[in-house]
Amino acid sequence: MSKRGMFALSLLLVLTISLPAAAMMIPFTINEMVAESESVVQGRVVSLNSYWLDGPGSIIVTDVAFAVDEVWMGDQLPGDRLTLQVAGGEVGEMGMRQEHAPEFRIDEEAVVFLWTRPDGRLSIFNAEQGKYTITGTTVIGFQRQPLDLNEFRTEIERAKQFNGR
Repeated sequence: MSKRGMFALSLLLVLTISLPAAAMMIPFTINEMVAESESVVQGRVVSLNSYWLDGPGSIIVTDVAFAVDEVWMGDQLPGDRLTLQVAGGEVGEMGMRQEHAPEFRIDEEAVVFLWTRPDGRLSIFNAEQGKYTITGTTVIGFQRQPLDLNEFRTEIERAKQFNGR
């Protein structure tokens, strides 16, 4: 086989192996998200603070200060300010992003599904699937399909009833 043929075969093999890995995240239904989450809140991103978790050369994480406007499920209260840690961010000229980690912007409005990690920190449940950005009367989840905010809330209410929450 020629060098060009070997290169093409190698490239095809790499792409064939890496494509299934990219599709490994299996989406949860809203019912499953409600069943597994501790809380669901609507609010706004107040600030972002990115830093090296264990010093330069480790990984960058971002603390997201999130002001709760409405509690759809859980023990939080309107007016609470939550600190949610997500993987990735920018420190100086260095930036990192973890695949499937939710991303936030200051003043962004969102609905987030929350859980408490084993280390005691509050976090977004099921990575990017646990964050829905609010734009007007629409929410947009990780699959980028717009949903009516009121219909989304009704769907969560139905899931709460179904799960006895």
